[in-house]
Amino acid sequence: MSNKAEEQILMDERKNSKFQWFLFVIVIPLFFAIAIALVVITISGINVFDLAQKYSGDIPIISSIITNDDKQEEVSDSVFSLKATVEDQKAEIANLQTEIESKQNDLKASQEEIDNLVNEIKALEAKEKEATIKLEELAKVYETMSAKKSAAILSVMANKDTVEILVKMNNETRAAVLEKMGPEKAAELTVLLKTEEKKAKINSEG
Repeated sequence: MSNKAEEQILMDERKNSKFQWFLFVIVIPLFFAIAIALVVITISGINVFDLAQKYSGDIPIISSIITNDDKQEEVSDSVFSLKATVEDQKAEIANLQTEIESKQNDLKASQEEIDNLVNEIKALEAKEKEATIKLEELAKVYETMSAKKSAAILSVMANKDTVEILVKMNNETRAAVLEKMGPEKAAELTVLLKTEEKKAKINSEG
């Protein structure tokens, strides 16, 4: 091979190396830093858990506050936000895991890059766990109320939000709440609950 050809190959390799360095050291970390910052800001603005702690000792007060139209809307928004956070984190985790597998198959991928991606996955999993815990705490608030009052509130919420709360309840409380709802509403929610159970089973097996 001529000297000129060798020099050209070396120059191409240097260009590729610089591009990879810029991509993995600057672009990717910046992207995930922004994404994580947005998640933190979103979660820090939710106050449903604080309300649950404040009024957990006085069930009538909880009922009177939550039954207020504004509070119902606030709870619904909180459920939607938490659910979106969980789904976003799952999607990010799946993308990062795919990227890790790709890099492991690439002989030129450095161990440091892989370690950074693993750490990012752990951070995202922690955010997902935090959002799940808050949903569970919200469900506990409804469990402290009578089945009739819980049913009255959950019946006026969007089905997807109601299901997210019902899924986190224990079986006995969930059955009691559904029993206090209208037949049509209870039937709709039962179908959605079964769908959620199937999804959870598939995820656990995967």
